[in-house]
Amino acid sequence: MLKELIMNKRLKDRREKLVKETPRLKDVIRGSLMKYYLTCGNPKCRCKKEGGHGPYWYLQVKTKGRNKMYYLPDEEVKAKVESGIAQYNKLWNILCKTSDINIRLLVPKKRRRRRDAKRANGG
Repeated sequence: MLKELIMNKRLKDRREKLVKETPRLKDVIRGSLMKYYLTCGNPKCRCKKEGGHGPYWYLQVKTKGRNKMYYLPDEEVKAKVESGIAQYNKLWNILCKTSDINIRLLVPKKRRRRRDAKRANGG
């Protein structure tokens, strides 16, 4: 019983630490940064030989099963988007870890093992 109380305290402390590390939601951006090189229609242009004009940076976001692309006009905007994506990934990792801790606190260890054993045996 004492061991379980100590473990619960550690889990709660870890959860509180994760909550404090949570990024501000106003900084979070979900999506992917994409780099493109484009060719123009001029047959004598260097882009045909050198692989295109660019790079041009876009934010790609999947919404309702469709991809949307947002052009990033300069390095400053690109840097903000990169930071926002990193904050999103950090938030997602914190959510996953916090959920795991909450499950461990709510479901007693013996019941988790029994449930996992039943799944392993096809029950």
